[in-house]
Amino acid sequence: MSQYIWRGVAVGMTEAVPGVSGSTVAMILAIYEKLIYNLSLLSTKHRKEALPFLVPFGVGMVVGFALSIVTIHLLLTHFRAPTLIFFVGIIVGFLPVLWQEGVKQAKRDYRLIDYIVMILFITVVVVASLFSDFNQIELTALAANDVIFLMVAGFVASTALVLPGISGALMLTILGIYELATASLVQMHWPVIFSIGIGIIAGVLFMSRLIQYLLNHYTQSTYAAMVGLVAGSIFAIFNTLSWVEVEQHFILSIVSGLLGFIVVSAMTRSMRGIR
Repeated sequence: MSQYIWRGVAVGMTEAVPGVSGSTVAMILAIYEKLIYNLSLLSTKHRKEALPFLVPFGVGMVVGFALSIVTIHLLLTHFRAPTLIFFVGIIVGFLPVLWQEGVKQAKRDYRLIDYIVMILFITVVVVASLFSDFNQIELTALAANDVIFLMVAGFVASTALVLPGISGALMLTILGIYELATASLVQMHWPVIFSIGIGIIAGVLFMSRLIQYLLNHYTQSTYAAMVGLVAGSIFAIFNTLSWVEVEQHFILSIVSGLLGFIVVSAMTRSMRGIR
């Protein structure tokens, strides 16, 4: 049982980091198929058989997620630029993996339509970053439109649960509310937590079949869209940074970016060894 708890901790910790998905870590720990199988049992009469695995694993995930959120919140508070650039390093390292996975799943190279989809989704993320004022949301005075936006953000972020290799944290980063979400969790600000949570639940219920349909029938275009989202998120992160912030921790920011890239490269090699 303890092995499932510790593996759950590892998966939970990565769920709070933009650019790294829990499914990727589950593959590295050789429990991805076991996790998917046990989750599938929940909708059958054999659901009790899944509990010896899912309960300790779930407890570990909660603990790991909580530890990660608190740590990231502290880092963003005191070392914001190096922390965000660490995320950029992770994303840059992950892009080739996602690209190759699209080729592997579709069993062919990307076509013109796929490149158009990539450019479209990069453009959407860039434009949304340039014209958004998401960071103006005040925790102490949520307006009705803020609540609606947070629900929509949770809805969109929920797609990461069924998109291979994409994390919910990355989706929240693209939408510009990752730091708001982490701060709300640490401070236990329930209006924000509930708003995002409701959106996530709704997204899981209504979007999972659509995403699975797109993956099954438009595999490479769906991966192209994911590549566009992930690539665009690099701009979204840098758009929230000022040169003053980077200059204050310039060397540390460079080191953290390289470290993020190295971490993902090591994880990629581990996955190739498993496969």
